[in-house]
Amino acid sequence: MTVPAEMEVDVFKTPQRPHTFLYLPKDLHPEDWPEGLAAIFSEPQKVLSLLLTPDQPLAMQTAVEVISALETQGYFLQMPPPLHEREPSIC
Repeated sequence: MTVPAEMEVDVFKTPQRPHTFLYLPKDLHPEDWPEGLAAIFSEPQKVLSLLLTPDQPLAMQTAVEVISALETQGYFLQMPPPLHEREPSIC
């Protein structure tokens, strides 16, 4: 599969699932999200919009992985890292 040179995406979070982020094609309304995502991401909060390119660095995965998932399944769900890999909280 050929990955597009760039893709506009919106990134969402939800208070019910900390450290979990949903990448979707830009300006896709929740009623048009792939089945089941609106239930998982109730009360979605847009974190950012970006123009994603294959060589763009991301924190948890490659941009190619995100773009490929968006092309094949319509979304990319970034799950939180295992507890032992998370940075400790400063209290």
